[in-house]
This record gives sequence, C-alpha cells and structure tokens, in this order.
Amino acid sequence: MPRVIKRKLYTINLPPGIPLEKIYEKVSSAFKAGYAEISIQGNKLFLEVVGTEYEIKDTWYRVRQAVSELWELYRLSKGMEASIEALVREVGRTFPPESLVYALRLRGYKAELSDDKSRITTNAPLDVVVEVARTIAEVIDELRFRVKGTAAKRMIAALAAGLQEPAEKVIEYGLRSRVLEETEEGIELREEWRRGLRKIAVLLKGAEAPLDQLGE
Repeated sequence: MPRVIKRKLYTINLPPGIPLEKIYEKVSSAFKAGYAEISIQGNKLFLEVVGTEYEIKDTWYRVRQAVSELWELYRLSKGMEASIEALVREVGRTFPPESLVYALRLRGYKAELSDDKSRITTNAPLDVVVEVARTIAEVIDELRFRVKGTAAKRMIAALAAGLQEPAEKVIEYGLRSRVLEETEEGIELREEWRRGLRKIAVLLKGAEAPLDQLGE
C-alpha cells in the first residue's frame, strides 16, 4: 500500500522570555516526521509538518510536550511550581526530588514538594534549580558503588549540592559524627536521613548552616 504524504501547519503559544536558541533546541529534538519546519513570530510558534498521518500526529504530540516543558520551566522561573519530570528532561538525568528540595533549602531558598512528589515549588532562580539538580544526579552516580541504601545517597547528594562541598568531605563528616558508618558492604546510614542531614550540615557550616530552612 503506498504511503500517503500530507502537509499540515500548526500554531502553538510560547512562554515569554525564553531564548530563541532554547526554543529551537527543545522543539527540534521532538521532530520525528520526514520533514518539519518551525518559525517563531512573537510568542507564537508555527510548525509545518510533512509526512504520513501517523508521523504528523506523532510529531505534533511531541512538539506540544516540548512546549509544555518550556511552560513548566517558565512557571518555575516566576516562583511558581513545575513538574519534576520537566526538570529531569532539562537536566538530562534523574535525581531524587527530596534531595533537590533539601539542597535548595541549604542554599537558603524555600522549596516544597507536592504530596505525590511530582511537582516542586521554590523561589530559587531556574538556573540554580537546574544546576543543583544536575549536581545531585552526578553525586548519586559517584556514590553508586560506595554507599549502600537510597536514603544515604539522597542525604549525601543533598548536602554536597546544597553546601557546595565534595561528596568525599560530606562522607568524612558523616563518619566522624557517626551519622554514617563504614561496613563490609559499603557506607551505611545509621539514622533517619533528614536528622542526619541536619547534624552534618552543622558540622560542615556551623552557625552558617540555614537550619531554619530545613524544617523537621
């Protein structure tokens, strides 16, 4: 059966203030059709797609998802909430949302997760949120074979990213305070990770540690 090639033009609203190169990068990565072309006028994106009906629908769906992620990041940049999924796509790595919240609090910002942990609200600038999330992902990867347990990794990564200290230094202070212990199977957490995080933060930063931001 011959392939039926069609052409379709779509329009979608863009969030204000997003650099053009960021929009083109995000949207172009969603192209799956044989041919697609985008143009931007003001806050509108025009998408022309050529391909089979399936290719056109699939590309339009993916472009809408990409623009939706841009809107999520825009809302976060305005001090509102954004989905963790949008941040994961922006960072290019997965990370524990709880670590991001506590790392941002350690830097003096407000940060909260939704009850289902799928969304974050913070007053931190978007570039700081992305940088902290990326650091957490890198630290988690670094700890993969040395530290046992997700809670221990979550705590160390939050401290390293939040206090901008090497993971090795966090581990050193964790062992010194007996929040962590070295076993034959690796480094393990000896107490509830949030309580341990507060203890190590005090040791690392003393009076500078913003404990009032951490909550209970």
